[in-house]
Amino acid sequence: MKKSEPWVASIRIADQNSQSLIASLACEEVVSQHRDDGSLDIFIEGKSASDLRAKFNSTMRSLRAASEILETIGD
Repeated sequence: MKKSEPWVASIRIADQNSQSLIASLACEEVVSQHRDDGSLDIFIEGKSASDLRAKFNSTMRSLRAASEILETIGD
């Protein structure tokens, strides 16, 4: 991989609350889309491995917080 090429990660989540999870990513530097089958695709791009790791960790924290809140509301 060349240094100039971006690092990319993709995540697919199958969850009944995918629209709410997309909303939780509003402040993240990601591209997200809702699929016809109800799942959620998230694409993260970084300038380097460490940049991608930081963005991935931030994205996962946002998703986890939203998921935990949705579980609390659903109970």
